[in-house]
Amino acid sequence: MPVTPRFLRRVCQRNRWAQLGLATLMMMAGNAWGSCNPDNASANFGSLSSFAVAASPQPTSAQPEPKLSCTEGRFYSNGYLNVRLNSMNAGDLVSVDGDRIGYQIFADAARQQQLQLGSLYGLSPSGRSEARLPLYFRTRPGTASNVAAGSYTDTLTISWSWRVCEGLVLFGWCLGAQDTGSRTSVVSLILEVTPDCAINAPDLDFGSAPLVGSFSPTTRTITIRCTKGESYSVGLSDGGNAQGVQRRMQAGGNYLAYELYKGVSSNQRWGSQGAERRPSSGAEVNPGAADGMNEQGFVVRGEVDPNQPTPPAGTYTDMVVVDVEL
Repeated sequence: MPVTPRFLRRVCQRNRWAQLGLATLMMMAGNAWGSCNPDNASANFGSLSSFAVAASPQPTSAQPEPKLSCTEGRFYSNGYLNVRLNSMNAGDLVSVDGDRIGYQIFADAARQQQLQLGSLYGLSPSGRSEARLPLYFRTRPGTASNVAAGSYTDTLTISWSWRVCEGLVLFGWCLGAQDTGSRTSVVSLILEVTPDCAINAPDLDFGSAPLVGSFSPTTRTITIRCTKGESYSVGLSDGGNAQGVQRRMQAGGNYLAYELYKGVSSNQRWGSQGAERRPSSGAEVNPGAADGMNEQGFVVRGEVDPNQPTPPAGTYTDMVVVDVEL
């Protein structure tokens, strides 16, 4: 019958040597390799945007729970079952580009009992032939503030060592052969970081004028912050009242034609398709691929068509969608 230990006890170095010395004396009675075998496991943090990973610690757990099963022996009070955890990447999830996200390991779902790499811990599964080691993980705060998209992985090694009784257990003592051994198992950890962007698009206000020819061009800067290393393009929709590709503002069934251009002085229409889009390399502020930390700025200039008839007085509005394509 499987048992999940209610707690882990830290095994001090002095007691460990004493146990190992006793194990050496008793190996004559059992198989030095041991009849106990551990299982491997995995822990998947899932697929999360770089912003989500940076915003808060992300939890997961080992599935299935790592366990050690003994085919011929049972754990008993005067025996022992110890585990030691070690990491291929010193407790970090690492991408192929070398970015790192730290993580923590816990023995409980509430993540209060933190386990330290390299420390020796003892489990207490007395009377059973199988022991489980629940492992819970959480990304370490502050270690994913600016990472590129990609797969982040680590391999956690569990070193198991034990002394089990292959005979009769009486009052905590083993009457008969004992088995001492050690084996290792691994937990494969993975976190998929996906790219994301944050957009800040202020309103473009033309102000007030009595005639269409009296409106002056106006500019605003759209700011965008994307995941580190991402190149992208920015598009502007034709709005909600367009006639063909002509953008129009509306007030009570009347329309006021206008257009949006790239930059302060360019006559290139800024749209949502093909060459009408703007690449990150063409930003007026911090051009190039995103660095994950600084915003990039794109100037948009709006002009009301002076060659149209002046419509009735009113407040004319339109809604334009800003989209980022990675």
